[in-house]
Formats: sequence, C-alpha cells, structure tokens
Amino acid sequence: MKQLQKAIDFILYSNLFIGLCAVALAFTNLLTVEGNFEWDNTTWFVFSATVFTYSYLKFSTPQSGNSANSHRNWAAGNVQLSRNIMLLSVIATICFFFWLDTDNKITVLILGTFTALYGFVDIPFIKPKLKLRDFGLLKTLFVAIVWSVTTVLIPLDGVTVEPAMMFFLLIRRFLFVLALTMVFEIKDIKDDEAHGLTTIPILAGVSNTKLFAQLILLGLMIINVVQYFFYDITLANMLAVNLSLLVSVFCIQPLSVETGAVWYFVVVDGMMILQFIFVFVATKYL
Repeated sequence: MKQLQKAIDFILYSNLFIGLCAVALAFTNLLTVEGNFEWDNTTWFVFSATVFTYSYLKFSTPQSGNSANSHRNWAAGNVQLSRNIMLLSVIATICFFFWLDTDNKITVLILGTFTALYGFVDIPFIKPKLKLRDFGLLKTLFVAIVWSVTTVLIPLDGVTVEPAMMFFLLIRRFLFVLALTMVFEIKDIKDDEAHGLTTIPILAGVSNTKLFAQLILLGLMIINVVQYFFYDITLANMLAVNLSLLVSVFCIQPLSVETGAVWYFVVVDGMMILQFIFVFVATKYL
C-alpha cells in the first residue's frame, strides 16, 4: 500500500500528471479533426513544457496553501528527484522546441514571453514589482488562454483545419479550462486572501464560483450541439464531449475550501483525461 501511495504522490507532485493532462487535451483535438493521434515531437514539447512550467511555479513561488504544502512536502522529501525532473523537463523543452516548425516556434516564443511575465519575471516599468499571476482575475483568463493555445494551436499546426472549426476548438478548450481554473482557485482561497489577491471565489464566494463554472460547462454543451448541426463534427464526438462535461458538472458540486488537494489534482484535473478517454472510445468504437 505504501508503494502505491508513493507512486501516486510521484505522479501528482512531480507534475507528470498535469503534463499528461495537457497531452490528453491535445489528443482530443486530433481525434476530433483527424480521427487519430500519435505521440510525436510536438506532443513531447507540450508534455515537457507543461511539466517544467508547473514544476518551476510550484517550487519557486512562495505560497502557504494546502496544495503548495503537499508539493513542497514531496519536494522536500525528494530533493534530488524533483531537481532532476525540472532539469530534464527544461532540457527536453529546449530540444523539442527546435523540432517545431517556424510558425509553431513563433507562437511558442510569444506564449513563452507572456508565461515568463506570469510567474517567472516581474512586469517591467510598474511599481510595486508584480507578476501577471498577482492579478487574480487576469490570472484565471491567462491560464485558460495559454492552455487553449498550447493544446489546440500548437498540436494542430500543419493540420488542415477550417477556420470555423479552429475557432470552435479554441472556444471549446478556453471555456472548459476556464471553468476548471475557476473552481481550482477555491482550493487556494485562503492563501490568495493572505497575499491580497482578488480571485473569483474571493469576490463571488465558493457557491457562486461553482455555479458560474457549471453554467459555463452547460453552455459549452449547448455550443457543442450547435457545432454538430452546423459544422463538421460527428454525433459520437459531440455526445462524448458533452458526457465528459456533464461528469465535470457533477464533480464540481462537492468542492469546498476544505476539500483535499488530491481531489482537485485527480478529479478536477482528471476531467481533461476523462474527456480524452470518452472521445477516444467514441471515435474508435462508435
């Protein structure tokens, strides 16, 4: 049992799990557009870049929330391992960056600049010194935008996609990640209050935040139905995505400030992998 717990902790707190979530979202779009997917150099870039970014932000930013403590406790007990993962992920990110085509490189460089301002370096020319993540409401939108670009535009570069379909995929991903990010901030509400941040849970309260996120997901289900009737998307794909969104709506309901960090990491983040599984089954077997 202890070995199983150690394995779970390793996957969660090394940020390998969130890297797999990013890959799962990328594969979901490839299944939607092409009906197939493969783990190529672009996929490796998405995975390694996600692992490095989250590792750096988790272990270099002063926080006191439960999630920060769980990550830091694991890192404190596995110092060399956590350093090796961060080192390997940044090396892999740099290497696989050079395998990207020119358009993707430009997109990544622009995205990397804003990501650096988000959690790596201070915004220039303003006082006091702040990062983008210090603006609570902006942080929520920024995370949704970055995930949309990383898991939609970058993996689909070079794939022939109609502009209307690409716009739909971006909107679908943005709203999905936005809803998950909103409820994820419930976990950090005490820590954000202590640092003077203004987030949606702080402004609207926990219950309203969950309601907003659930309404976004329900609205996204309607968008998927409209997409099915007016654009090139299969009935199986629409039903699979909507079923995963419905599961997400129910999983959000029991969340509270006291909910354990593992529920957020495994269940909330896990909705990304669940959506891939549903779409994969629908594409291959229905």
